[in-house]
Amino acid sequence: MKNTRLAGLALAAFMCLPSPLVFAQQKPTAQHKPDPAPNPDAVTLQDFKARVDAYIALRNKAAKEVPPLKETENAAAIKSVQDALGKRIAAARANAQPGDIFTPEIRTRFRKLLAPELKGEDGRDAKAIVKDDAPASISFKVNAPYPAGTPLPTVPANLLLNLPPLPTQVEYRIIDKHLILRDTEANVIVDYIPNAIR
Repeated sequence: MKNTRLAGLALAAFMCLPSPLVFAQQKPTAQHKPDPAPNPDAVTLQDFKARVDAYIALRNKAAKEVPPLKETENAAAIKSVQDALGKRIAAARANAQPGDIFTPEIRTRFRKLLAPELKGEDGRDAKAIVKDDAPASISFKVNAPYPAGTPLPTVPANLLLNLPPLPTQVEYRIIDKHLILRDTEANVIVDYIPNAIR
């Protein structure tokens, strides 16, 4: 009877022990490492792309309201369609302000992208090209037409290669030290960066 009692106590003690399965589940787990913070430059350039894409969507919608230009060499007909598209775009973004596309963060990033290309001999050549092609003066205003008959300065290749690519409907131009984003078909200034190059 004593042995039976001892066996019963041993069995009860054994039953109170956690099972090997519980021990296996209680192993310390490796701590989950947080995802690395996104690259701020990449985030800024993604923001720029999103803003340009939003402009393209708006201007394409505006373009549907303008009669398409038939193939012609008549400068007056071309300018008429260009002006009509420019007015539609300006009406669609009547509240547009400088910095809607080139936000302060994007302006800072663009200046950093351009700065290395303006140093040394190549930089001197690039500045000379910009200076040679520069129009006397233009008024910088969002939605304003780029002045008719005013030269469109070339953007030196080394500067252009350092900037994010653009859809065909818009282009970069450098006027003196300022970078503009110009709608190629509507001939309007979409946005600009003052003193983009130094």
